[in-house]
Amino acid sequence: MEPMAGMHTGRGGRRSALAGGIALAGTAAFRATGPARAQGTSRATCTLADGEDTAAPVDCSGDDAARAGIAASLVARADALAQGDRDAFLATLDLRNPTWRRIQTDYFAARGASVRRVTLRGTPRALQAKPRGYVRATIEFAPPGASATEPGAGSSRASWVFSRGDDGTWRHAEPLNEELGPRRTDDRGLFVLSYYDWDADVLDRVAAVARTAWAKVGQSLPLPVDVRPTISLNPTYASHSGLRGSTTWAAYLPGSRGTVLLRSPDSYGAGTVPIGESPDDQLLVPLAHEMTHLVNDAIISIVRIPQWMSEGLAEHVAEHLRAGDMAGAVRSGRTWTLDKASDVIEWGADPARDYTPSDVSLAYAHAAHGVHYFVERFGMASFWDLAREFATSRSWDRSFVSATGTSWEAFGADWGAWLADRYGRS
Repeated sequence: MEPMAGMHTGRGGRRSALAGGIALAGTAAFRATGPARAQGTSRATCTLADGEDTAAPVDCSGDDAARAGIAASLVARADALAQGDRDAFLATLDLRNPTWRRIQTDYFAARGASVRRVTLRGTPRALQAKPRGYVRATIEFAPPGASATEPGAGSSRASWVFSRGDDGTWRHAEPLNEELGPRRTDDRGLFVLSYYDWDADVLDRVAAVARTAWAKVGQSLPLPVDVRPTISLNPTYASHSGLRGSTTWAAYLPGSRGTVLLRSPDSYGAGTVPIGESPDDQLLVPLAHEMTHLVNDAIISIVRIPQWMSEGLAEHVAEHLRAGDMAGAVRSGRTWTLDKASDVIEWGADPARDYTPSDVSLAYAHAAHGVHYFVERFGMASFWDLAREFATSRSWDRSFVSATGTSWEAFGADWGAWLADRYGRS
């Protein structure tokens, strides 16, 4: 698993969440153009017939009534967040889905406890008709005083789903599991996509990124001949128990023989993407990270080696070293041992351990640099020698000397010197 910077995590999943204390909300402004999508159709109303094929997106940005209703819902949400009005906030939500209610009430509570109380107001940009009367809206967010369409100005884009109630009010929603359609599989050769009908229109996009991620892993590690990844797409928080956490973006299931859970790229749980970047491109690092866990598990069980090795390897292969976190730690004298990094990764932002989300991200930076230095010094073959030796003997110091010819204590000192040389000067 791999967390986004500043986010809670535990073993097995990439984490993604809204930045601390910054609330995302919306305004009534609208632009008809939207991000590139798979070829589909357009219509004047955001309505699909029962059983209508949804394998291609149905753009309904011209539905003025739906657009106005969603915009009004976003304004009400923004005002409720700005005023700290919980009841008004809940009134902007479709609360039929209990998991969705928990995610949003937890978000409101965390928002209220945050020191930073900045509300990012958003602009509806495009609408897409979804089954059972739902509408997916592409929304752009910008800090106060910035343009939502200006790259590099802190602006971002997200995909949110809305439903229309019997009273005509549009509310922020996630569909119930039974509304997603049956789960199906799509064999893409190198891997299999497992998906609900709801996500039929994003399969080609996910497959393109998955091919790149699998090839990236294969550049560093031997790909198993007897295991093919199964990428399980999940468009809601309730659609898989492994992705129930509010900050979970992706996860490998240890011992599953190849299952990688992934948020749908056009879901609330996928978070936001900076303007000017593709939401699909943001899938590359988490998929490469989790696919590395899959390969690791095929070579030696990831639960039999230290966290810094399994998580550091995944970050190393995905080329996600978190250099900024590590440089800041070195220059502020906040470097840890790799044993400490393993402990932080194991426990995550658990209140009982007093670790923060920033600590977790820093632990991953330590792990990534630990593996990077190890492989640079001893080679990948020695990494697996150490993993196998320790998995069998359970004697760390003896295993480390056997695999590398140096002691764990000496390695730690050398690694610290390497970090200081790499990041010690601004």
